[in-house]
Amino acid sequence: MLFALVALLTSYVVGCAHVIPPRPSSSWSVVPEEVALNPRKIEIELGSSDTVRLSFRSDFERNVTIGFLYDHGANDLRSDPGGVIAPLDNVTLTANETKALVINATKPGHIVVVCTSSETTVRSSARTLVSVEHSYALGIVAKVVGWTYFTICTIGYYPQVITNFRRKSVVGLNFDFVGLNIIGHVAYMIFSVGMFWVQRIQDEYKYRHPRGVIPVEENDVFYTIHGSVICIVIGIQCACYERGGQRMSWTGIGISVASCGFMLVTAILGAVGTMEWLDVLTYASYVKLFITMVRCIPQIYMDFRRKSTRGFSMGYVISDSIGGVLSPIQMILIAYNHEDWSSIAGNLTKFIHAMLIIVFDGILMIQHYVLYRHSPKEKQSQEKGDPNAVVISTQL
Repeated sequence: MLFALVALLTSYVVGCAHVIPPRPSSSWSVVPEEVALNPRKIEIELGSSDTVRLSFRSDFERNVTIGFLYDHGANDLRSDPGGVIAPLDNVTLTANETKALVINATKPGHIVVVCTSSETTVRSSARTLVSVEHSYALGIVAKVVGWTYFTICTIGYYPQVITNFRRKSVVGLNFDFVGLNIIGHVAYMIFSVGMFWVQRIQDEYKYRHPRGVIPVEENDVFYTIHGSVICIVIGIQCACYERGGQRMSWTGIGISVASCGFMLVTAILGAVGTMEWLDVLTYASYVKLFITMVRCIPQIYMDFRRKSTRGFSMGYVISDSIGGVLSPIQMILIAYNHEDWSSIAGNLTKFIHAMLIIVFDGILMIQHYVLYRHSPKEKQSQEKGDPNAVVISTQL
């Protein structure tokens, strides 16, 4: 399984160099190199305005007229800003002159302002991304919510690691749960990293959702990377510590191999150009969603057979359930703030994943705090070497 994961990650990394090519640009001529538009990105509250600096640097005494187009995503240049901002009038600049352009926000959303000119012999990429939101304060709240659930979920991984270390035993921790968790986190890490850091994948997303916001935040990326590493650490603990005869079931192994194989095939299709890389990443996120649907079932069944939750840390479950509540709240806040409800559909995995987490973590907490609250603890001698102390293999 480790080899499959390494091969899978290698395919994704190599394939990113072959992501979709940009769409042909408009027939408008592009601006001279001497034209600059700064800053490159601004955020404006609805009903407010901000300024960008338009400058023309030249060693020759001449005038130039600058016009403006609006990129609706993946170089889809139009003369209409789509109602996000008020249209800009043409501006005439003399050599080495700078003027302030007033950007008036009229509708929540995103648009890229691109400079154009009648100067046809030189090129430039003078452009500014304008993001209009309902409220600055709401944007800050969304970020706070995101980093809060990142922090809570990050801390929540460690009780299981500490529990395993102190006991020098992983008896009671279902190996199917551990193995599937590794696959699921790696799959979602691939999706999050690709969506957040690969520009051409972002271009493809914007082409499909012209007014949309990228549905992955910084906290999502760091959460998935950190979660993948910790899950692998727990997997190593399972290989090194006393396990009481436990192993992954053939069902769990089959699901893991099938999931890795599916992602590997889609990565190859993306690398050879048969499939768009945005679709490849989306399928990886679906693997994460499927894993979330089945990963807790072996642990729940093991607890039911043993009538005990000893060996499985509730710290992870509690923090995970809190994250399951805060994660969709952040998505809803961001979608509302930019009037971009398609961003939820763009990361439907994250939304449904949160709902499933709440359900399954709720069952695990009921087992721990209600059903098996007064169950007798296993003796230490049972934890060390007696395979009959626990159910050592469960089938999904």
